[in-house]
Amino acid sequence: MGKSTGNTIDPFALVDRYGSDAVRYYFLKEIEFGRDGVFDETRFVSILNADLANDLGNLLNRTLKMVQKYCGGNVPDLAAAEIPGDNPLKATGSKLGDRVKESYEALAFSTACNEILSLVRIGNKYIDEQAPWTLYKQGKQPDVEQVLYAVLESVRLAAYLLSPVTPIVSTRIYQQLGYIVDFCETPLADDSITFTVHASWGALPAKQMLGEAEPVFQKLEPPETDATMVEG
Repeated sequence: MGKSTGNTIDPFALVDRYGSDAVRYYFLKEIEFGRDGVFDETRFVSILNADLANDLGNLLNRTLKMVQKYCGGNVPDLAAAEIPGDNPLKATGSKLGDRVKESYEALAFSTACNEILSLVRIGNKYIDEQAPWTLYKQGKQPDVEQVLYAVLESVRLAAYLLSPVTPIVSTRIYQQLGYIVDFCETPLADDSITFTVHASWGALPAKQMLGEAEPVFQKLEPPETDATMVEG
């Protein structure tokens, strides 16, 4: 609600149009909890497309397709311990769960979301730099499998840590990674998906059968709208 203009945003209309994950993610990430912020629907759409559709969704999609092509559609047959500690994804992911937990407990939701997205962005940079398609052509299968495992595991960890904010998107990711879980259930029907295990980097089981690559968040069309002051 704008303090001077008295204009309001209808949250139900936003959810109907964009979905609950989108609305929850944007307001928790982009507007610091408990403070005022500017809501602009065009920026709202841009952030969601960049973070959830492009950075997170496309990273999973392209990696799953490579695993189907190079590894027979299963998680590569290696343990997380086989990946060197200086691997940028492992180095970042190994400490991420604790940092995100601290942020959630402090109600610093924006910090938590940004921490998680930093791992996803490192994943996109990593897969481009490592170029597993080139490694495959060179016959370096063990290297291909290490790269793909590291990326899949990082996407899994990001999805798990984001599940309080984006339970629908996180469920789609987990199901494509071969899990039977629905983060929208409270409590989870599968009590094996515990924070102790799944908030740690390296929980993705070797040889687990993966699902088909499908979009986890459909790109949104930007509207024309004015910026509005809202209270977080």
